[in-house]
Parts: sequence; structure tokens; C-alpha cells
Amino acid sequence: MSKLSFYDVDNDYISYLKTVEIEARGFTHVPDMEYDGRQKFLCGVVLEVNGFKYYVPVTSYKQKQSENILIVFEHHTYNKVKGSLRFNFMFPVSDKYITERIIRNEQNITRRMFLNDQLQFCIDNEQLILNQARRTYNIVTKGLNEGLLDNACMFKLLEDACLKYGSTEG
Repeated sequence: MSKLSFYDVDNDYISYLKTVEIEARGFTHVPDMEYDGRQKFLCGVVLEVNGFKYYVPVTSYKQKQSENILIVFEHHTYNKVKGSLRFNFMFPVSDKYITERIIRNEQNITRRMFLNDQLQFCIDNEQLILNQARRTYNIVTKGLNEGLLDNACMFKLLEDACLKYGSTEG
């Protein structure tokens, strides 16, 4: 497996995946990657399956659900939950559409420390993250949970879209 780190993803690629999923099902669970002018980022590589690397969005969502892992900072005394990894919204992406986020380049020192803490949590819990990614992928692709199917990306459809996107670029 490649290095577990944080990544930014090409917005055109995200728009393409969203369009493909909307055309197939009338809505999409491919996450928006920009909020209030700030680029959202991914934790990856969390899973390699069928020749695809999967990345999971890092979000500010703080409620425990079956398909997420809460990011917890044990050294904080108040509000230890600092976000989550949402595995039902993970998606495949080629290396050419991602860029590793260099945390030390963050201008705001508080933000830099926060991102370092989040990344350290992910590194410390790499096996748990990998297991959750595999579990979610298997449940969705095998159709084992109808509720989850309605609340997850269509992984196989997005794998096909990933291949097509790469082949149409010049």
C-alpha cells in the first residue's frame, strides 16, 4: 500500500464523478471538495482494490455512524472529536488527479497543528482505517445493506468512470 497521507483532488475530476453518478441514479454521494472557499482534502490511500486506489474524505462531521471513524484527539479535554473519515463517500482516483497536501506549508499555525494532529490520528489507526474501507467496499459492492447502498457512492460505477476519465484526457 502507498503512503497514508492527506491529499487534494482535482476539482474537474470530482465534477466528472458527480455527473456520472447523478446520471446513473439521479443524485450523488461524491463529496463536494470545496467549502466556503477552502479546499477540502482526502485521506488516502486507504484501500487498493481491483487496480484502484480509494481515498476517503476527511470531514468535520462528528457523529458516530457505522461507516465512519471519528477522529479523536485524546490530548484535548473538551470536545475531543475533531472530525471523521466517511467511508461510504470514498471514491477511486488516479495518482495524476491528486496532490499530496504538505501540512508544513499551511500559513495558519493553528490550522497546521490541527492537520498534523488529524494526520497523526490516521497514521496511528492505519489498520483500523484499512479494515473499515474494505468492510464498507464489500458491503456496498455486494449489496449487503440496502440502507447503505442508498447512502454511499456507487463504487463500481465510479471505478468505470475513473478508467474512462483517464482515457479521454490528452
